[in-house]
Amino acid sequence: MHSLIVTLDTDWACEPAIEETLDFLLNRQIRPTVFITHRSPSVEALMDKIEVGLHPYFDPTSSHGSTIAEVVSYVMDLPHNLPGFRCHRFGICNSSKQALVEAGMQISSNVCTDLETVAPFRDRFGLLEVPIFLEDGGYLWRKHPLEIHPNLSQALMKEGPKVILIHPMHFALNTPDFTYMSQIKQSMSRKSWSEMTRQDLDRLRWKGRGIRDFLIDLLQVAPPSSSLGTLAR
Repeated sequence: MHSLIVTLDTDWACEPAIEETLDFLLNRQIRPTVFITHRSPSVEALMDKIEVGLHPYFDPTSSHGSTIAEVVSYVMDLPHNLPGFRCHRFGICNSSKQALVEAGMQISSNVCTDLETVAPFRDRFGLLEVPIFLEDGGYLWRKHPLEIHPNLSQALMKEGPKVILIHPMHFALNTPDFTYMSQIKQSMSRKSWSEMTRQDLDRLRWKGRGIRDFLIDLLQVAPPSSSLGTLAR
């Protein structure tokens, strides 16, 4: 039997975008797993209703720190209730993975496919790896249709869990193509990006069909029936 699991990567999104995305999911009785990059009042207020894992960024320019030890220390101090992680840009190596395991992580969702159903497996560190079926940014980058197309319908019918990855900023802005979001992000500083208001989102939101519309249709066609933590138990 197939199951759909919704996850979010906050990616330093502004608070209104995170709140809007969580409200949408919870109003539809969907319990998401949220991988956090930073403190979010919306996420922390809902920790009894959602799963919260970590979203470390291992890069010399990362706001989490310039070394593996600094990044792991930073994210482990973020409020979370799931011993799981997904790395920003899926960037990880043996040393960073080992450091996360030693810090207490037990679940990873760091393998991103293109509409492939891959069963969870144990990696060499003993982590339960739960592969991703569909990532919104990758879906746009691959220029897939923004409608429920036959290839997707067939892929959804295959047995096994299917993890969906949503970014609150893609959802809030209804990104129509990969370059749209890139251009917005490149036009402002990190601070401006993370401090956008509801008015900013309304002004920048794509008014035609975009990834938000596609995800709404997808969740109606294949309603989520599990969470990542539940799958791991």
